[in-house]
Amino acid sequence: MSGYGLRHAARMERIKLRSVRSTWWLAIAAVVAMAAAGAGVGLGYRSHTPVATAAQILNNSLGGAIVAQLLLGALGVLMVTGEYGSGMIRSTLAAVPRRRFVLAAKVAVGGGAALGVGLVASFAGYLSGQLAIRGTAIPAASLGDPEILRPVVLTGVYLGVTALIGVGIGTIVRHSGAAIGTLFGLTFVPVIVAGLFGESGISVGRFIPLLMLLNSIAVTSPIPGLFAGWVSTLLMCGYAAVAILFGGLLLRRRDA
Repeated sequence: MSGYGLRHAARMERIKLRSVRSTWWLAIAAVVAMAAAGAGVGLGYRSHTPVATAAQILNNSLGGAIVAQLLLGALGVLMVTGEYGSGMIRSTLAAVPRRRFVLAAKVAVGGGAALGVGLVASFAGYLSGQLAIRGTAIPAASLGDPEILRPVVLTGVYLGVTALIGVGIGTIVRHSGAAIGTLFGLTFVPVIVAGLFGESGISVGRFIPLLMLLNSIAVTSPIPGLFAGWVSTLLMCGYAAVAILFGGLLLRRRDA
């Protein structure tokens, strides 16, 4: 079969990713959202001088991940749906007939870029929060403490994985608006449904991405009943794998 292999497909994806404006805007917005949230939390604590622990400051400083995950998820979606919307997908599949290579390249390039942006965004949230409380009696959260470093790193990984879920959803749905709407729905609707069951909903909440983020991944100590942060992160990777595998199956069977 003629056409390019995985290496060339990945090179094509890097070129496309860098050349699309939305990539840069979404990446910058994710970092800014995290930094702004961290600074806002720090300034809030500084202004009201409450009694707070380093863990409380950190947990709240990483709250910007709620917005950042949507932005990076949308980035992953647009890596796929942007080509369907413009018709470029036909040229891509003509150059790389093995469709699994096309999807694998998007996963590798998009996932790598999103992981980098996610880590930068997460550390930006941490640093802005710490800078905002500098010079006060509020205790600082040191990255030398594994209990502090772990949620910062896991939050960055979580953000990168949301982009992979976006790639999977984009491959399944193929339409930008519908795919991003699906992403938003999968983020917020399960939280609302779990909330209807009160405390008993925690048994379901441990599997819901947004609740995992806020109560397990981006915190120093998960709330009782939820998985440990690294377990929740692995579960997110599992969700991404399912979305990508299902998307890959449909990509092979459907016309461009």
